[in-house]
Amino acid sequence: MNASFLRILVLSVFATQAALAQLALPTDAVRHFAPESFRPHLSYLASDEMRGRDTPSPELERAADYIAAHFKKIGLEPLGKDYRLPFALVTPDLDPSAQQTYLTVTKDGQQKQLTLSKEFAPLEQTAGISITNRAVSFVGFGITAPEYGYDDYKDIDVRGHVVLMLRGEPESADTSKFRGAAFTIHASNREKIRRAIKNGAVGVLLVDAVRALRKPIVSGYAWPSLSTKPGRSGRSVQLPSARRDSAVVMSVGESVVDLLIGSVDSLRALTKALDATLSPRSTRLANLTVTAAVKLTSDTFNVSNVGGILRGSELPDEYVVMGAHYDHVGVGRPNDAGDSIYNGADDNASGTTSLMVAAEALAGSSTRPARSVVFLAFAAEEKGLLGSRAYVAASPLPVDKCVAMINTDMIGRCENGKLSIGGAERCPDLIALNEAENAKLAKPFNLAYDIEQYFFRSDQASFAMKRIPVIFYFTGEHKDYHKVTDEIPLIDFTSLAGISRLATTVLWRAAHMPRTTYVPAGFEE
Repeated sequence: MNASFLRILVLSVFATQAALAQLALPTDAVRHFAPESFRPHLSYLASDEMRGRDTPSPELERAADYIAAHFKKIGLEPLGKDYRLPFALVTPDLDPSAQQTYLTVTKDGQQKQLTLSKEFAPLEQTAGISITNRAVSFVGFGITAPEYGYDDYKDIDVRGHVVLMLRGEPESADTSKFRGAAFTIHASNREKIRRAIKNGAVGVLLVDAVRALRKPIVSGYAWPSLSTKPGRSGRSVQLPSARRDSAVVMSVGESVVDLLIGSVDSLRALTKALDATLSPRSTRLANLTVTAAVKLTSDTFNVSNVGGILRGSELPDEYVVMGAHYDHVGVGRPNDAGDSIYNGADDNASGTTSLMVAAEALAGSSTRPARSVVFLAFAAEEKGLLGSRAYVAASPLPVDKCVAMINTDMIGRCENGKLSIGGAERCPDLIALNEAENAKLAKPFNLAYDIEQYFFRSDQASFAMKRIPVIFYFTGEHKDYHKVTDEIPLIDFTSLAGISRLATTVLWRAAHMPRTTYVPAGFEE
């Protein structure tokens, strides 16, 4: 018998059995989803003593120990040699010798040296390299978006060039194109830089899109060596692999605009033309070259994801993942009330607590899932999904054996029963499954599919990039988002328990059903 056919037959058999008896969340697991089950974990993770669980910090390590101890107590197996899954991060800074970082524009044979911080500033995504006398091309917004029929690189070769690009994306009245204020992934600096490097650029100059009567300003990361007042999150944190693709990346202001394209008025005209027509205006800029360099220093440190596994009874080598990030943004300047701690009760002690309760519920059940279930608490999400990116890059389990990923991020502030769901454009089977389970609830949530612009801002994105079906639970951004006021008394524990139970039921169902569909949307590997 063909092996593939046998596997399908096995799946069909246990899926049929599950339909008869196992697809419902086991009764002895359901009892764990009472509101009082969530308060102890959330109260610990979001306490003042945890000082915002920044990456890195002693408090992040204490949070990891707390989650690992819980996984051990409830009987999950360690996912690796231990429940902690360490990975390395680096904290880059500009070399304090300012002359090692520079930007020079040569126009019509005349050389102009720009001033660091005032006229240009390297962004945190920059590589520490130098480039000499490189041609310059304007590439509009630096976007390739086949789903919108838009490509700034369609008719231009930028290999070896420095590219000048506008921040953001076109502001089109046609919502079938770009979404205006609700930016798509194409508007992110990270995606723009990735796209430029993929097209062969060795330098990226980012400038504000000018629409009103204003001028572009130099903005970006506050390098510690240049700043006496570091921001809330301190130094930039990155994966060591972040600079395998090398490009100098800088924010530039008015004086560079004047040199490269003539004036701010010219920039405004280009921006308006792109908005109005959605037709690229990319072009090689004549009689111009750029010479630039960035000199970086860095420190290396380790943090940990925390993982445990509940082995499946039918297909233990395949698995579903439930994930949540346990880090937040640390401590900042005191507000008027003297509070300086970003407790992150909703973001994301709520999701982490859901993860811990779900793990306890399934680990304590007398019924085993058909597939294995992996519970993952991610570090460094707030620094750019670094924990989940590190996991999928070096997972202790084969990534191709992961059949679904359920992510809970900010699920503690449900208002009027609204629950936002991410993944609708990519994972229709999981969405349908969630709708079916939600409809069975005594008081169903009001499901909303209004967060696709957040899709690449939480950890399910790292799995989606591997074409793994995902679903993302979120109760919405609020006035306390990334503020010291995101505190425990504002959490709705009743809704938190209900959302957690729903997400765990979908997790349980995904552990028993045949592999679900993933619809690529242009960014997946």
